[in-house]
Amino acid sequence: MSLAMWGRTLGQGVVFLIVARVLGVDGYGAYAAVLALATAMGTFAGLGASTLMLRNVARDPAAFAGAWGDTLVVLAVTGPILLALYGACAWAILPVGISWVAIFFIGVAELICMPFTLACVNAYQGHERIGRAARLVLLPILPRIVAVVCLLIIAPRLAAANRLGLWALLYFLASLVSAVYMSLMIREDLGRPRLPALRATLPVMRRGAAYAVGGSALKLYADVDKIMLARLADLAVTGAYSAGYRVVDLAVIPLHALLMAGMPRFFKMGAKGNVSMLKSGMTLLPLPLLYATASAALLFLFANWLPVLLGNQYQTAVDVLKWLCWLPLISLPRLLTQNLLIGKDRERVVAPVLVAGVAVNVLLNLWLIPLWNWKGAVVATYAAEVGMGVLLWRVMVTSEGRKSCST
Repeated sequence: MSLAMWGRTLGQGVVFLIVARVLGVDGYGAYAAVLALATAMGTFAGLGASTLMLRNVARDPAAFAGAWGDTLVVLAVTGPILLALYGACAWAILPVGISWVAIFFIGVAELICMPFTLACVNAYQGHERIGRAARLVLLPILPRIVAVVCLLIIAPRLAAANRLGLWALLYFLASLVSAVYMSLMIREDLGRPRLPALRATLPVMRRGAAYAVGGSALKLYADVDKIMLARLADLAVTGAYSAGYRVVDLAVIPLHALLMAGMPRFFKMGAKGNVSMLKSGMTLLPLPLLYATASAALLFLFANWLPVLLGNQYQTAVDVLKWLCWLPLISLPRLLTQNLLIGKDRERVVAPVLVAGVAVNVLLNLWLIPLWNWKGAVVATYAAEVGMGVLLWRVMVTSEGRKSCST
Protein backbone atom coordinates (compact mmCIF):
# COMPACT_ATOMS: atom_id res chain seq x y z
CA MET A 1 0.00 0.00 0.00
CA SER A 2 2.88 2.39 0.77
CA LEU A 3 4.45 1.67 -2.63
CA ALA A 4 1.13 2.35 -4.34
CA MET A 5 0.68 5.52 -2.33
CA TRP A 6 4.18 6.69 -3.22
CA GLY A 7 3.45 5.99 -6.89
CA ARG A 8 0.22 7.89 -6.58
CA THR A 9 2.06 10.72 -4.80
CA LEU A 10 4.52 10.98 -7.68
CA GLY A 11 1.72 10.97 -10.25
CA GLN A 12 -0.34 13.50 -8.31
CA GLY A 13 2.72 15.69 -7.98
CA VAL A 14 3.16 15.72 -11.75
CA VAL A 15 -0.53 16.50 -12.27
CA PHE A 16 -0.43 19.23 -9.63
CA LEU A 17 2.61 20.95 -11.13
CA ILE A 18 1.19 20.97 -14.65
CA VAL A 19 -2.34 22.05 -13.69
CA ALA A 20 -1.02 24.81 -11.41
CA ARG A 21 1.22 26.19 -14.17
CA VAL A 22 -1.37 25.94 -16.96
CA LEU A 23 -4.24 27.47 -14.98
CA GLY A 24 -2.17 30.18 -13.27
CA VAL A 25 -2.62 31.27 -9.68
CA ASP A 26 -6.14 32.70 -10.18
CA GLY A 27 -7.37 29.71 -12.18
CA TYR A 28 -5.84 27.27 -9.72
CA GLY A 29 -7.50 29.16 -6.86
CA ALA A 30 -10.89 28.78 -8.57
CA TYR A 31 -10.22 25.08 -9.20
CA ALA A 32 -9.17 24.53 -5.57
CA ALA A 33 -12.33 26.23 -4.26
CA VAL A 34 -14.64 24.16 -6.50
CA LEU A 35 -12.78 20.93 -5.73
CA ALA A 36 -12.89 21.64 -1.99
CA LEU A 37 -16.67 22.06 -2.05
CA ALA A 38 -17.21 18.97 -4.22
CA THR A 39 -14.96 16.67 -2.19
CA ALA A 40 -16.45 17.84 1.11
CA MET A 41 -19.97 17.03 -0.10
CA GLY A 42 -18.82 13.85 -1.85
CA THR A 43 -18.02 12.21 1.48
CA PHE A 44 -21.77 12.01 2.14
CA ALA A 45 -22.27 9.86 -0.99
CA GLY A 46 -23.21 6.38 0.19
CA LEU A 47 -23.76 7.59 3.76
CA GLY A 48 -20.88 5.48 5.06
CA ALA A 49 -22.14 2.25 3.48
CA SER A 50 -18.72 1.40 2.00
CA THR A 51 -16.99 1.71 5.39
CA LEU A 52 -19.74 -0.41 6.93
CA MET A 53 -19.06 -2.96 4.18
CA LEU A 54 -15.34 -2.92 5.01
CA ARG A 55 -16.07 -3.59 8.68
CA ASN A 56 -18.57 -6.40 8.01
CA VAL A 57 -16.45 -8.13 5.38
CA ALA A 58 -13.30 -7.91 7.54
CA ARG A 59 -15.20 -9.78 10.23
CA ASP A 60 -17.09 -12.16 7.89
CA PRO A 61 -15.98 -12.42 4.21
CA ALA A 62 -19.16 -14.32 3.35
CA ALA A 63 -21.12 -11.08 3.91
CA PHE A 64 -19.59 -9.42 0.84
CA ALA A 65 -22.29 -9.97 -1.79
CA GLY A 66 -25.02 -8.44 0.36
CA ALA A 67 -22.81 -5.64 1.68
CA TRP A 68 -21.62 -4.73 -1.84
CA GLY A 69 -25.22 -4.66 -3.08
CA ASP A 70 -26.23 -2.39 -0.19
CA THR A 71 -23.33 -0.05 -0.98
CA LEU A 72 -24.19 0.24 -4.67
CA VAL A 73 -27.86 0.98 -4.01
CA VAL A 74 -27.09 3.63 -1.39
CA LEU A 75 -24.56 5.26 -3.73
CA ALA A 76 -27.14 5.32 -6.52
CA VAL A 77 -29.72 6.95 -4.24
CA THR A 78 -27.53 9.56 -2.56
CA GLY A 79 -25.38 10.62 -5.53
CA PRO A 80 -27.97 12.56 -7.58
CA ILE A 81 -29.42 14.20 -4.46
CA LEU A 82 -25.99 15.40 -3.38
CA LEU A 83 -25.24 16.65 -6.89
CA ALA A 84 -28.33 18.89 -6.78
CA LEU A 85 -27.41 20.18 -3.31
CA TYR A 86 -23.85 20.78 -4.48
CA GLY A 87 -25.11 22.96 -7.35
CA ALA A 88 -27.16 25.05 -4.92
CA CYS A 89 -24.20 25.44 -2.54
CA ALA A 90 -21.90 26.40 -5.41
CA TRP A 91 -24.32 29.13 -6.47
CA ALA A 92 -24.58 30.45 -2.90
CA ILE A 93 -20.96 30.10 -1.69
CA LEU A 94 -18.46 30.24 -4.54
CA PRO A 95 -17.29 33.56 -5.99
CA VAL A 96 -19.09 34.87 -9.04
CA GLY A 97 -17.25 34.24 -12.31
CA ILE A 98 -16.20 30.60 -11.84
CA SER A 99 -17.25 28.58 -14.88
CA TRP A 100 -20.37 26.46 -14.40
CA VAL A 101 -18.88 23.92 -16.80
CA ALA A 102 -16.06 23.44 -14.31
CA ILE A 103 -18.46 23.31 -11.37
CA PHE A 104 -20.60 20.64 -13.07
CA PHE A 105 -17.89 18.26 -14.27
CA ILE A 106 -15.84 18.45 -11.07
CA GLY A 107 -19.04 17.83 -9.12
CA VAL A 108 -19.96 14.71 -11.11
CA ALA A 109 -16.40 13.38 -10.76
CA GLU A 110 -16.29 13.88 -6.99
CA LEU A 111 -19.90 13.06 -6.05
CA ILE A 112 -20.57 10.14 -8.41
CA CYS A 113 -17.31 8.59 -9.67
CA MET A 114 -14.94 9.01 -6.73
CA PRO A 115 -17.22 7.58 -4.01
CA PHE A 116 -17.65 4.47 -6.18
CA THR A 117 -13.89 4.04 -6.60
CA LEU A 118 -13.40 4.41 -2.84
CA ALA A 119 -16.04 1.71 -2.28
CA CYS A 120 -14.09 -0.59 -4.62
CA VAL A 121 -10.92 -0.04 -2.58
CA ASN A 122 -12.87 -0.76 0.61
CA ALA A 123 -14.15 -4.01 -0.88
CA TYR A 124 -10.61 -5.33 -1.30
CA GLN A 125 -9.54 -3.93 2.07
CA GLY A 126 -12.31 -5.89 3.77
CA HIS A 127 -10.91 -9.10 2.29
CA GLU A 128 -7.40 -7.99 3.35
CA ARG A 129 -6.33 -8.20 -0.27
CA ILE A 130 -4.10 -5.18 0.21
CA GLY A 131 -2.17 -5.81 -3.00
CA ARG A 132 -5.35 -5.42 -5.03
CA ALA A 133 -6.49 -2.49 -2.91
CA ALA A 134 -3.13 -0.83 -3.51
CA ARG A 135 -3.54 -1.34 -7.25
CA LEU A 136 -6.90 0.41 -7.11
CA VAL A 137 -5.44 3.25 -5.04
CA LEU A 138 -2.81 3.80 -7.74
CA LEU A 139 -5.15 3.26 -10.70
CA PRO A 140 -6.98 6.65 -10.86
CA ILE A 141 -3.75 8.60 -11.29
CA LEU A 142 -2.94 6.91 -14.63
CA PRO A 143 -5.95 8.29 -16.56
CA ARG A 144 -5.36 11.61 -14.81
CA ILE A 145 -1.82 11.79 -16.17
CA VAL A 146 -3.22 11.16 -19.66
CA ALA A 147 -5.75 13.93 -19.02
CA VAL A 148 -3.09 16.41 -17.94
CA VAL A 149 -1.04 15.65 -21.06
CA CYS A 150 -4.15 16.45 -23.12
CA LEU A 151 -4.46 19.68 -21.11
CA LEU A 152 -0.88 20.62 -22.03
CA ILE A 153 -1.59 20.01 -25.72
CA ILE A 154 -4.96 21.77 -25.96
CA ALA A 155 -4.70 24.59 -23.39
CA PRO A 156 -2.33 26.87 -25.39
CA ARG A 157 -5.01 27.12 -28.09
CA LEU A 158 -7.64 28.34 -25.61
CA ALA A 159 -8.16 31.61 -23.78
CA ALA A 160 -7.02 31.49 -20.15
CA ALA A 161 -10.64 31.81 -18.97
CA ASN A 162 -11.61 28.54 -20.74
CA ARG A 163 -8.77 26.38 -19.44
CA LEU A 164 -10.45 25.54 -16.12
CA GLY A 165 -13.53 24.22 -17.95
CA LEU A 166 -11.31 22.07 -20.16
CA TRP A 167 -9.45 20.63 -17.18
CA ALA A 168 -12.75 19.90 -15.39
CA LEU A 169 -13.99 17.90 -18.40
CA LEU A 170 -10.74 15.95 -18.64
CA TYR A 171 -10.78 15.37 -14.86
CA PHE A 172 -14.28 13.91 -15.10
CA LEU A 173 -13.39 11.62 -18.03
CA ALA A 174 -10.36 10.31 -16.13
CA SER A 175 -12.51 9.60 -13.07
CA LEU A 176 -15.13 7.84 -15.20
CA VAL A 177 -12.54 5.57 -16.85
CA SER A 178 -11.19 4.57 -13.42
CA ALA A 179 -14.67 3.81 -12.07
CA VAL A 180 -15.62 1.61 -15.05
CA TYR A 181 -12.38 -0.37 -14.90
CA MET A 182 -12.70 -0.90 -11.13
CA SER A 183 -16.25 -2.19 -11.49
CA LEU A 184 -14.98 -4.85 -13.93
CA MET A 185 -12.19 -5.83 -11.51
CA ILE A 186 -14.62 -6.24 -8.61
CA ARG A 187 -16.96 -8.37 -10.70
CA GLU A 188 -14.12 -10.66 -11.80
CA ASP A 189 -12.32 -10.99 -8.45
CA LEU A 190 -15.04 -10.79 -5.81
CA GLY A 191 -18.28 -11.63 -7.59
CA ARG A 192 -21.60 -10.00 -8.33
CA PRO A 193 -23.52 -7.95 -5.77
CA ARG A 194 -26.77 -9.12 -4.23
CA LEU A 195 -28.98 -6.09 -4.71
CA PRO A 196 -31.49 -5.47 -1.90
CA ALA A 197 -34.90 -3.87 -2.04
CA LEU A 198 -34.70 -0.11 -1.67
CA ARG A 199 -36.49 -0.21 1.68
CA ALA A 200 -33.95 -2.70 3.02
CA THR A 201 -31.14 -0.17 2.62
CA LEU A 202 -32.61 2.23 5.18
CA PRO A 203 -31.00 0.39 8.14
CA VAL A 204 -27.68 0.47 6.25
CA MET A 205 -27.99 4.24 5.87
CA ARG A 206 -28.73 4.65 9.57
CA ARG A 207 -25.81 2.47 10.66
CA GLY A 208 -23.41 4.09 8.22
CA ALA A 209 -24.46 7.67 8.99
CA ALA A 210 -21.82 8.09 11.71
CA TYR A 211 -19.08 7.07 9.27
CA ALA A 212 -20.45 9.52 6.71
CA VAL A 213 -20.65 12.37 9.20
CA GLY A 214 -17.14 11.71 10.45
CA GLY A 215 -15.68 11.44 6.95
CA SER A 216 -17.48 14.54 5.73
CA ALA A 217 -16.41 16.49 8.80
CA LEU A 218 -12.78 15.58 8.12
CA LYS A 219 -13.01 16.57 4.48
CA LEU A 220 -14.79 19.80 5.26
CA TYR A 221 -12.23 20.52 7.97
CA ALA A 222 -9.41 20.03 5.46
CA ASP A 223 -11.02 22.12 2.69
CA VAL A 224 -13.22 24.76 4.30
CA ASP A 225 -10.30 27.19 4.59
CA LYS A 226 -9.88 27.16 0.80
CA ILE A 227 -13.57 27.88 0.24
CA MET A 228 -13.52 30.68 2.82
CA LEU A 229 -10.31 32.21 1.45
CA ALA A 230 -11.92 32.34 -1.99
CA ARG A 231 -14.88 34.17 -0.46
CA LEU A 232 -13.14 36.36 2.16
CA ALA A 233 -9.82 37.05 0.38
CA ASP A 234 -9.30 36.51 -3.36
CA LEU A 235 -8.57 33.72 -5.84
CA ALA A 236 -4.85 34.55 -6.12
CA VAL A 237 -4.38 34.07 -2.35
CA THR A 238 -6.52 30.92 -2.52
CA GLY A 239 -4.35 29.56 -5.32
CA ALA A 240 -1.09 30.16 -3.45
CA TYR A 241 -2.48 28.74 -0.20
CA SER A 242 -3.95 25.70 -1.98
CA ALA A 243 -0.64 25.03 -3.73
CA GLY A 244 1.23 24.97 -0.41
CA TYR A 245 -1.48 22.85 1.20
CA ARG A 246 -1.38 20.43 -1.74
CA VAL A 247 2.31 19.76 -1.18
CA VAL A 248 1.58 18.96 2.47
CA ASP A 249 -1.26 16.65 1.40
CA LEU A 250 1.15 14.73 -0.80
CA ALA A 251 3.56 14.34 2.12
CA VAL A 252 0.80 12.90 4.37
CA ILE A 253 -0.15 10.16 1.89
CA PRO A 254 2.17 7.46 3.38
CA LEU A 255 0.54 7.97 6.79
CA HIS A 256 -2.86 7.36 5.20
CA ALA A 257 -1.41 4.27 3.46
CA LEU A 258 -0.38 2.79 6.80
CA LEU A 259 -3.80 3.40 8.31
CA MET A 260 -5.64 2.07 5.22
CA ALA A 261 -3.64 -1.14 5.34
CA GLY A 262 -4.26 -1.48 9.08
CA MET A 263 -7.98 -0.73 9.10
CA PRO A 264 -9.25 -4.33 8.60
CA ARG A 265 -7.08 -5.47 11.52
CA PHE A 266 -8.34 -2.60 13.68
CA PHE A 267 -11.89 -3.82 13.02
CA LYS A 268 -10.92 -7.39 13.91
CA MET A 269 -9.23 -6.30 17.13
CA GLY A 270 -12.26 -4.17 17.98
CA ALA A 271 -14.57 -7.15 17.52
CA LYS A 272 -12.58 -9.20 20.05
CA GLY A 273 -13.20 -6.60 22.75
CA ASN A 274 -10.40 -7.66 25.09
CA VAL A 275 -7.57 -6.30 22.90
CA SER A 276 -5.96 -3.07 24.12
CA MET A 277 -6.31 -0.67 21.19
CA LEU A 278 -4.25 1.92 23.08
CA LYS A 279 -1.33 -0.48 23.42
CA SER A 280 -1.64 -1.43 19.74
CA GLY A 281 -1.59 2.25 18.77
CA MET A 282 1.52 2.95 20.86
CA THR A 283 3.26 -0.03 19.22
CA LEU A 284 2.39 1.35 15.79
CA LEU A 285 3.35 4.97 16.57
CA PRO A 286 7.21 5.16 16.31
CA LEU A 287 7.59 4.67 12.54
CA PRO A 288 4.90 7.17 11.45
CA LEU A 289 6.17 9.61 14.10
CA LEU A 290 9.67 9.42 12.62
CA TYR A 291 8.28 9.87 9.11
CA ALA A 292 6.09 12.85 10.08
CA THR A 293 9.03 14.61 11.76
CA ALA A 294 11.35 14.03 8.81
CA SER A 295 8.73 15.12 6.25
CA ALA A 296 8.07 18.34 8.18
CA ALA A 297 11.76 19.25 8.08
CA LEU A 298 12.05 18.39 4.38
CA LEU A 299 8.94 20.41 3.50
CA PHE A 300 10.40 23.44 5.26
CA LEU A 301 13.65 23.10 3.30
CA PHE A 302 11.84 22.39 0.02
CA ALA A 303 9.54 25.40 0.25
CA ASN A 304 11.89 27.80 -1.56
CA TRP A 305 11.70 25.63 -4.69
CA LEU A 306 7.97 26.11 -5.22
CA PRO A 307 8.25 29.21 -7.46
CA VAL A 308 10.85 27.39 -9.56
CA LEU A 309 8.44 24.51 -10.13
CA LEU A 310 5.14 26.41 -10.33
CA GLY A 311 6.17 29.86 -11.56
CA ASN A 312 6.97 33.20 -9.93
CA GLN A 313 3.30 33.97 -9.36
CA TYR A 314 3.35 31.31 -6.60
CA GLN A 315 5.91 33.20 -4.48
CA THR A 316 3.41 33.47 -1.60
CA ALA A 317 3.18 29.67 -1.52
CA VAL A 318 6.74 29.55 -0.12
CA ASP A 319 5.66 31.12 3.17
CA VAL A 320 2.43 29.10 3.16
CA LEU A 321 4.37 25.83 2.97
CA LYS A 322 6.78 26.92 5.71
CA TRP A 323 3.81 27.63 7.97
CA LEU A 324 1.97 24.41 7.09
CA CYS A 325 4.92 22.01 7.05
CA TRP A 326 4.30 20.81 10.63
CA LEU A 327 0.76 19.64 9.84
CA PRO A 328 1.74 15.95 9.27
CA LEU A 329 3.33 15.83 12.73
CA ILE A 330 0.50 17.67 14.48
CA SER A 331 -2.22 15.61 12.78
CA LEU A 332 -0.64 12.19 13.47
CA PRO A 333 -2.10 11.68 17.00
CA ARG A 334 -5.58 12.54 15.74
CA LEU A 335 -5.31 10.28 12.68
CA LEU A 336 -4.11 7.25 14.65
CA THR A 337 -6.50 7.64 17.59
CA GLN A 338 -9.47 8.26 15.31
CA ASN A 339 -8.85 5.03 13.35
CA LEU A 340 -8.33 2.97 16.48
CA LEU A 341 -11.62 4.20 17.94
CA ILE A 342 -13.46 3.46 14.69
CA GLY A 343 -11.99 -0.05 14.84
CA LYS A 344 -13.64 -0.41 18.28
CA ASP A 345 -17.02 0.58 16.77
CA ARG A 346 -16.84 3.96 18.52
CA GLU A 347 -17.61 5.92 15.37
CA ARG A 348 -20.61 7.53 17.08
CA VAL A 349 -18.19 9.04 19.61
CA VAL A 350 -15.64 10.04 16.98
CA ALA A 351 -18.12 11.83 14.70
CA PRO A 352 -19.14 14.58 17.19
CA VAL A 353 -15.48 15.34 17.93
CA LEU A 354 -14.76 15.75 14.21
CA VAL A 355 -17.86 17.92 13.73
CA ALA A 356 -16.72 20.08 16.66
CA GLY A 357 -13.33 20.42 14.97
CA VAL A 358 -15.02 21.66 11.79
CA ALA A 359 -17.09 24.16 13.78
CA VAL A 360 -13.98 25.51 15.54
CA ASN A 361 -12.14 25.72 12.22
CA VAL A 362 -14.98 27.64 10.52
CA LEU A 363 -15.40 30.09 13.40
CA LEU A 364 -11.67 30.74 13.65
CA ASN A 365 -11.44 31.23 9.89
CA LEU A 366 -14.28 33.76 9.99
CA TRP A 367 -12.40 35.67 12.68
CA LEU A 368 -8.77 35.27 11.57
CA ILE A 369 -8.84 35.38 7.75
CA PRO A 370 -10.01 39.03 7.64
CA LEU A 371 -7.26 39.86 10.17
CA TRP A 372 -4.31 37.78 8.94
CA ASN A 373 -5.30 36.51 5.49
CA TRP A 374 -3.94 32.99 4.78
CA LYS A 375 -1.96 32.98 8.05
CA GLY A 376 -5.29 33.08 9.87
CA ALA A 377 -6.36 29.95 7.98
CA VAL A 378 -3.16 28.16 9.05
CA VAL A 379 -3.64 29.10 12.72
CA ALA A 380 -7.27 27.92 12.56
CA THR A 381 -6.17 24.57 11.07
CA TYR A 382 -3.56 23.96 13.76
CA ALA A 383 -5.93 24.93 16.58
CA ALA A 384 -8.69 22.63 15.34
CA GLU A 385 -6.24 19.75 14.79
CA VAL A 386 -4.80 19.97 18.29
CA GLY A 387 -8.26 20.22 19.83
CA MET A 388 -9.55 17.14 18.00
CA GLY A 389 -6.42 15.16 18.87
CA VAL A 390 -6.71 15.95 22.57
CA LEU A 391 -10.42 15.07 22.71
CA LEU A 392 -10.01 11.78 20.83
CA TRP A 393 -7.02 10.78 22.98
CA ARG A 394 -9.09 11.50 26.07
CA VAL A 395 -11.88 9.28 24.75
CA MET A 396 -9.41 6.47 24.04
CA VAL A 397 -7.74 6.64 27.48
CA THR A 398 -11.12 6.76 29.23
CA SER A 399 -12.38 3.80 27.21
CA GLU A 400 -9.30 1.72 28.02
CA GLY A 401 -9.60 2.65 31.70
CA ARG A 402 -13.21 1.48 31.89
CA LYS A 403 -12.31 -1.80 30.19
CA SER A 404 -9.51 -2.42 32.71
CA CYS A 405 -11.86 -1.73 35.64
CA SER A 406 -14.53 -4.09 34.30
CA THR A 407 -11.89 -6.80 33.77
